[in-house]
Amino acid sequence: MKHVHPVLLFALMIFLCHCTKQDKPVSNPFKDNNLAADSRSRTSKIAATAENDSIPTSSPIPQKFFDEVAELTKPLQEKLNATFRELNAGLYESYQKDLQTASLINTDIEKEKYIALLKDKYYSFLQEGWTKAGIDNVAYQKKITSLLPFNLRELIRFDGDFLNFYFDILRPPGSTTWIPRMKDIDRWEFDDDDAPAPPKPPVPACQLVEGKIYYPNLIAESRYVEKFLSADADGYTVYSNGIAARANTWPVLGRGLGRITLVSNLLPANNGCNKMKVRKTIKWQASLYAFTFYGHLTVSTAEYNTGFTSGNITAVAPLLWFHERNASRTIVEDYIINKGDYRTQFGANVKATVTSEGVFSHGASQTSLTIPSWSLTDLCCK
Repeated sequence: MKHVHPVLLFALMIFLCHCTKQDKPVSNPFKDNNLAADSRSRTSKIAATAENDSIPTSSPIPQKFFDEVAELTKPLQEKLNATFRELNAGLYESYQKDLQTASLINTDIEKEKYIALLKDKYYSFLQEGWTKAGIDNVAYQKKITSLLPFNLRELIRFDGDFLNFYFDILRPPGSTTWIPRMKDIDRWEFDDDDAPAPPKPPVPACQLVEGKIYYPNLIAESRYVEKFLSADADGYTVYSNGIAARANTWPVLGRGLGRITLVSNLLPANNGCNKMKVRKTIKWQASLYAFTFYGHLTVSTAEYNTGFTSGNITAVAPLLWFHERNASRTIVEDYIINKGDYRTQFGANVKATVTSEGVFSHGASQTSLTIPSWSLTDLCCK
């Protein structure tokens, strides 16, 4: 068996860290099981970068959960590898080569077409091998779910393929509790009535009436990009009222993060009006996938935060094949804030991340957000 020299492997990692797409195919790592073992030894380093992000996630799902899923499913990797070789070694070798080609395609449209071809060619073979390996889906779904904190276990959803799962969740206004997004509802309207009732304030000495209306000019700022090993990421503006972020990884392992914020330079008039009525419409879109081969889970996320509500989608492929999610949402918000509140200038932000830890494992996430309408109205004491 031919082994990869540690110095050469280190050089490969340094090359991939420059975050540029390779022009030439890499050699088949399955010719040397040491490469897969080496990627396992680096898992903790990638997880550490996620745990210590300069830009923390708004999602309630702890990084520890994904690390524990990787450890739980690791023994199944070797079992599946042996089963596929026994079932049809030639077809399995062909699958590896085609996955190598797929992982080197650098456009999402072409990659989507190629993955569709892979499904037609290999999906039944993978299902047969999965069944022959005797993996108890129900038992492992319960084990994975049990790794979550008890109060988060209702948020996870399994898609039926090879233990792949996802989260599609949102945080209502004024709450720290996340809930699953209801199916087929892509428009959410939030107002002060959705927030928990605060203690009753003293009876005001006057009635608040609407005064001057402001229409903020939008500015994109606080772009943050992180690239670790074989990854790429970016954050950028979309027309005059939008922002977008993307991240993707390539083999052998890597992590990418992109985030950007949409704000205004609004300075409300100092006219004795101490409160403001916020009316904001947000359109959010996300498209993400996670693809895993020979293990080491891939996790792709897309999220938004408006300062009043938040949403997150996470796609996870822990063992085999791929999982993708797409979303298109309209969020309408109507609430009252103090005039000195940061939300007089904060519009929203978006964040995309991808982490992959295995040979040929890779993923991508793209998310965009626009604010087609945003007004702030003085509430004055009369």
